[in-house]
Amino acid sequence: SVINFLLAMRNKNLMAPHDKLLAVTTLSFDIAVLELYLPLISGGSIYLATSSEAMDGQVLKNILETKKISLMQATPSTWRLLLASGWKGDKSLKILCGGEAFPIDLAKTLTPICLEVWNMYGPTETTVWSSCKRLLPMDEVITIGSGIDNTLLYILDENHKHRPIGASGELFIGGIGLAK
Repeated sequence: SVINFLLAMRNKNLMAPHDKLLAVTTLSFDIAVLELYLPLISGGSIYLATSSEAMDGQVLKNILETKKISLMQATPSTWRLLLASGWKGDKSLKILCGGEAFPIDLAKTLTPICLEVWNMYGPTETTVWSSCKRLLPMDEVITIGSGIDNTLLYILDENHKHRPIGASGELFIGGIGLAK
């Protein structure tokens, strides 16, 4: 499931050999899997922030600007911390945002000032991210997008019947990344 996840992320063209990822996630959090291994399978490089660096918006801003970082994954709270430090964005930076609901106001702030902004979604029962969606400045609603490779997403009602597109229901996930 980890290999499937990493290959799916590579297939999204999130990282290339020239890219440098800033890893800010504590190693005990599952999303650190992407930060540690995607650079290895993509030929890119990694700058591994210390826990004190990852919690300081000014320091993160400095790292992004001086280390020529092109990819960073963080929670909405961390992106807000960075913006509060005076960071103005970077048109060569791809942003992956997950771990918490992605507020529309934050997405509207980030999409015009960065190269790409992605909403990442994955509950505990799956291997890191189960779905992702690239956000655009004109998006008015944030969705979780479609399933990553070899991952199926279903919206079902209380009787486990498929709901039509756009209808509410319960999310069911299937595929290689799902825990047994």
